Amino acid sequence: MRTVALLFVGIYLLFAYWQINDPNPILWITLYLVSAFVSLKMYQKKNNLELLIVLQILYSSMLINSWVQITAFEGFFTPGHGLSMKSFNQELARETAGLMICLLTFIVYMIYTFSKKSIRIKNWDN
Repeated sequence: MRTVALLFVGIYLLFAYWQINDPNPILWITLYLVSAFVSLKMYQKKNNLELLIVLQILYSSMLINSWVQITAFEGFFTPGHGLSMKSFNQELARETAGLMICLLTFIVYMIYTFSKKSIRIKNWDN
């Protein structure tokens, strides 16, 4: 799990860097830096189950909000134009995908943290 967490630190830092030219960079850079911080703490084995639950609630509500705003899925890329944004729906699709990646990572971290805590409790009781 430590290798996966360290990999996600790099991925989230890269995502945060890509958001510099976004129309609302403060929001997205902050979200990806928080995800990178949580992954770094997971790598250091200083995971916090309560923080993961709160972040899952926050990110899932933002994910639902972004998902509802998409009127038509137009893909992530514009043919012939690469990553340049040609429509608002493409931007929403990318934001929703980023939030989904963060949320799934938090869910995996929570399951891992919960399983480790239950193992410790079982070993302590014996």
